[in-house]
Amino acid sequence: MDFSEKLTNSIQQNSSLLCIGLDPDPNMIPDESVVAFNKRIIEATINLACAYKPNLAIYESMGIEGLSALQKTIELIREFNPDMPIIGDGKRGDIGICSQAYARTLFDKYKFDAVTVNPYMGFDAVEQFLLRRDKGVFVLCRTSNPSGKDIQELMVTQRGEAAARPLYETVAELALSWNKNGNVGLVVGATYPEQIHRIRQICPNILFLIPGIGQQGGNVAKTVHSAVDAEGRGFIINVSRQIMYAGRTPKGTHNQAVKKMRHVALQLRNEINHYLPVPLKETRKRVPLPV
Repeated sequence: MDFSEKLTNSIQQNSSLLCIGLDPDPNMIPDESVVAFNKRIIEATINLACAYKPNLAIYESMGIEGLSALQKTIELIREFNPDMPIIGDGKRGDIGICSQAYARTLFDKYKFDAVTVNPYMGFDAVEQFLLRRDKGVFVLCRTSNPSGKDIQELMVTQRGEAAARPLYETVAELALSWNKNGNVGLVVGATYPEQIHRIRQICPNILFLIPGIGQQGGNVAKTVHSAVDAEGRGFIINVSRQIMYAGRTPKGTHNQAVKKMRHVALQLRNEINHYLPVPLKETRKRVPLPV
């Protein structure tokens, strides 16, 4: 199965648009390994998530041991559910042989089903990822961090246009033009629902990966209403810390930790579903992904 098929299946099987971020801070879990901590998260949420998203920076910061932990985490997810989509959040963006190497590493070595990419260097920086028709490619568009506006909301005028508009709108249009293989998605932050709505107008059928719910302050109801497409889907919402650290308890209380994580994930999944115009359980169509 390609990424689109895997995601469609997991959404339907788990009635979920909730993506779980696996970004554990080793300083927050001093008494156990990253792999053991991740295993607890996966155990708690494998039937509630539509995808998992490890952030590569966390694992790379730990050197060889961290990369080993990343590989073991991917293997754990595959053991629990071989078809669960895994998104490698690396925000890569380079050209030439370096871009080729990034694509090979993420798709062939780690075998991620989708990745995040940085479009700042243009089409050259994302082409090697887009060529992989079976993989998802999420282009950074309007991110959830406050200072994203310093660049993403710069007013620009393209040749032939009379009025200036925010740069993120141009990025959205470029992503639409790059979507020849139907595998492009966009990263848009829940902290900016008005911008999400504008991007949805530009890209009516492209899948959104949405961070920013939870500790960053994004609102689920506003996010869903802004992101939903004509079929009542078209997005997945990523949550990391709110779920991960719900189960931080003293050693020897594994079951308690799993229950707490599961409880928070269940609440988030149900809250997202509550605001959908059509309940997930009633869908009979293939969930629209990048087309």
